[in-house]
This record gives sequence, structure tokens and C-alpha cells, in this order.
Amino acid sequence: MLAFWLLLIAAQPVHAQSIFGDGFEQFVKDNISFGGFVENTTGLAISHGSRFFDTSNRFDMNRFTIQPEFNVKFRDDLKLFMAWRFVKEPRYNMEAESRKQSVQPAGTGHPLSNKFYDEYSPVPWEAVLDYKPTDRLTIRWGRQFISWGETDGIRLLDVINPQDATFAPPAAPNLFNLDETRIPSWGLRALYTLRPETNTILEFFALPGSLDGARQRVDAVVGSNDTADRTIKYGRWSAYPETRIAFGRLFANPIGPVPVVVPDTHRDLPDAGDSWKIGGRVTHSFGKFNAGLAYIWGFNPQAPDMIFRIKSIGCLAPGTGPLCLAGGVGPPLPTTVKLFLQNDRTNIFAGHFNYPVGEIFSLPINTTVRGEVAFFPDKPYNISDFPGRDCQTGALTGLFAGPSCKHPSGVVEKHTLRYALGFDRTTLLPFLHPDDPWRSFNLSFQIFQSIVFDHEDGIRTFGTAERIKRVSTTLTFRASTGYLGDTILPDVFVGYDPEGYYVANPAISYAPPWNENIRLSLIGAIYGGRNKFKSFGSFAEKDSVFLKMRYQF
Repeated sequence: MLAFWLLLIAAQPVHAQSIFGDGFEQFVKDNISFGGFVENTTGLAISHGSRFFDTSNRFDMNRFTIQPEFNVKFRDDLKLFMAWRFVKEPRYNMEAESRKQSVQPAGTGHPLSNKFYDEYSPVPWEAVLDYKPTDRLTIRWGRQFISWGETDGIRLLDVINPQDATFAPPAAPNLFNLDETRIPSWGLRALYTLRPETNTILEFFALPGSLDGARQRVDAVVGSNDTADRTIKYGRWSAYPETRIAFGRLFANPIGPVPVVVPDTHRDLPDAGDSWKIGGRVTHSFGKFNAGLAYIWGFNPQAPDMIFRIKSIGCLAPGTGPLCLAGGVGPPLPTTVKLFLQNDRTNIFAGHFNYPVGEIFSLPINTTVRGEVAFFPDKPYNISDFPGRDCQTGALTGLFAGPSCKHPSGVVEKHTLRYALGFDRTTLLPFLHPDDPWRSFNLSFQIFQSIVFDHEDGIRTFGTAERIKRVSTTLTFRASTGYLGDTILPDVFVGYDPEGYYVANPAISYAPPWNENIRLSLIGAIYGGRNKFKSFGSFAEKDSVFLKMRYQF
């Protein structure tokens, strides 16, 4: 704030006695604007027979947000944007009951702090200083969002800023879109226009990481269980804590005859000195075709890309001998495996494009095609053997999965390619618009695919025994329109995984004609699938409906 006022004073050359007089008042009137929003989101669980919502209270969201925003124009080449976010959200009875049932060891799942979901800080949520020394160069410094890519609802190339997944149900952009769940990062961004006539722009960013808190450098997640260091909390939008076998058996077989493996898990967050993230891209327009090539180096913040690394395997208590006995005598003790959940440093080679297709062979298409691709060299995955077997004798253990005999570390690295294609168009459907046949529908279809090169059968997600196939696919469809002069606004987002999982996120909003700053929305988030251990099926008992009220000022 001190720097803000110094810049403000320096930018307006007036006499000292007039700083808080007519000159200052005129500067504020001409160069400072104020805005923001107030929002409240209330949610209710509607899953039938869910053990997560088996109390009489199905209340699962009451998130109240105030976000004031300031724009300051010091000069034509120097501008400042600042925003604060203040959020109050309580803990919930259903969440406390769910933690009692789900967090292991039994009896350790105490209610979250009543301030766990709150956000309030004198540090701005965003603080961006834009300096434009020439018509071609823009330098942006501060706490900011940097979003690359073309996708809607699901991230692919959008991996520069981490995401807060603690308060929002997944793949529900009609409730909280990607812009609302990103976590801003302190850093520098520069954009230089090489050729204005072709919109050729060279971009560079650097995020030092040391200016952000440890939990602000990577995705904020709620895990399938609490970690021993308490940095991951089991919450409302966690994936299921169950797996088809005891979680520890994915990493170790018992040392002794007791068939019990106790996982001791910790979240290993990037150190401040090692958390630099840098990247650059160049974009160019070839007529209507706009494309870009990009490179990102640093910690990959995304939660699905985390892996468990084994630090040690031993007895639950000090013991000796192959039977893992306490002091060499007494009953055998369970095996403990110490695991660290990590975001590995990565290199990402990426590209994206956008092209409006008018017609093909005289056939009107009128569709915008967009896409993005990201290549991850030597991306780490957790790996197990399916089915489980004894690595010394080769005998089957009778378990669905077990530790990998080929990869004792439980980790394997594979080149991975991810891409997305999107198709957007507006379409007239007069029979669905009898009040206004010329009002169009906005339609969007996306396909996401991930390809693991040199694939091995045991590659799996870090938290469960569900295997990752060589090619993984997700499809999305979105449709929206407006009725009665755009006062009634329906919008539906649907995601489908061909392995047998789905999410439906319908919404209908009301924008009263007497005040365009108010919007009321009724939103659903429905999940399902063939099991509870992968993709959208991980949230199959967490269906909810929400009422969202927003006032833009």
C-alpha cells in the first residue's frame, strides 16, 4: 500500500498543499475506478443413500464472497489493478460426519477448523502493475493470473497458475469456472509485439515462487485421506477414500506374516528456493488462423499429476528379524510404508491454435475450431503389478494389485502427449425458440486425450488401484442460449469418459430486466460411473444442487 501511494503521488506533479485538495480529488475522479462483486453460493446434497450425506443435515455449501476491485491510471503508459478477496465459509455437519467415517486410522477424523475455507488477508488477491514503455512492449508485474490455452471447463495447457479444489466440485464450470478457482501467483510477465500486422507476439513470464506461500505454489486439494503432516484435509469434494485393496498394499508387501500394510503419507510441497517457474511463447496470425508455440519449466501444479514416492518401508515399531517382531519377541507387527506425495519438476512443450471455418466445398460450416497440445517428456507415474504377486517367489498373492516387482521404487517415467480439440458454433433452433426464432444457441464440443508412450500395464493413478490406459479420453458438450430478452439464461455442461463415467452440470440463471448487475442461478452437479475409483465416478455420491446469487457493482 505504501508503494501504491508513493506511485500515486509521484505520478501527479502537484504542489504538496494540494495533494489532498482539488488536484487530488480531480485525479481520483478522472483516473481511479472502483468495482467488484458480492456473491453467495448455497448448496444442498441430493445423493440418495449416500454414506457421505447420511445425517439429517444435507447442507454442503454456504460460501459468501466480497471482492472489491480498483483500477488506477497514473499515465497512459502506467496502470494498476488491485483486488482483494474476502470469503467466509463455515464447516459443515455432513463434512464432520463424513470425516468420522472415512479418515483413517479410525477416530482421527475430527471436524475441520471453522476457518478452513475462509480467505482474508491484507495482501491483495490481485495486484498488477502494467507498464507500457512503447507501443509494442508491455511489462506486467505483481500477483496475477496467466492463462494459456483454449479449453473450457477442464484444464490442459492451463497449468501456470495452481487451482484451489478445496471449495468447488470438479468439472462444474457453471458453478465455479476455471477463472474463479485459479490461485494467483507473484511474478513478471512481458509481451512484445514483433509484427503488428500479423499480430506476432513474443511472451515471457517468470514466477519466483518464494513470494508465494508453500500451499499457493501447487494445487490446493482435498485428498482421499488426511496425510500425517496434516497438509491435506479430507473434505466434501474429496475423491473416495476406499480402494479395492488396502492402500498400502500398492507399495509394499508385509515384512512379517501379518497381512497389514499401514501407509504413512506426507505432502511434500516445493521449497521456496526450488519453486521457480518460467516460460515463453510466440503467437502469430496466418490470416484467420492464429497459433502459438510455448514452453513451460517448473513444478507442475496440477493435482492429478502428483505421485507418491517411497521414502522407507519397515515395521510400525522398532523390530528385528524377518518377522518384524517388537524387540525380536511377541506378536508380529504390521508393515509401515512412508510415502511422500510430490509435484515433480517438469518440462512442457506446448502449442495452441484457433481458426474460424466459414465453409468447406461451398457447404456452410460456420464453426470455430480450437485446439491445444502439451508434451511432457519423462512424466512420472506410480506403477503396480496386476494382479499382486510375491516378487521373490513369483506366486500370486490373491490381491487385485500389489507392488511392482520390475520397478521397486513404485515410479516409472514415460513420455506423455495430451491434446484437446474444440468446436464452437452458433445455431438457430426455431422449434426451441418459439418466442424468438432468430435467437441462436451457442454449442461447444470438446475432445481431450492423453497418450502414454511406451505404456506399461501397471501405470495407475497415485491414490487408487485403477490403471491408466495408453489412451485416455474425455468428451464434453456445452449448450447455452437466452429467453425473454436474455433474462432467462439456460446453460448445460456435460462431460463423459468412454470408460463409463459422466458429469452433468446444468444451470439456469435469471437476470432481472430492472437491474443488469444482479444474477440468480440454480445449478446442479451430478456425477456417476461404473465404479467409485476413477474419473468422474470418484464423486458419484456427492451430487448437489446450488443457488448462486451475485451482485456486480
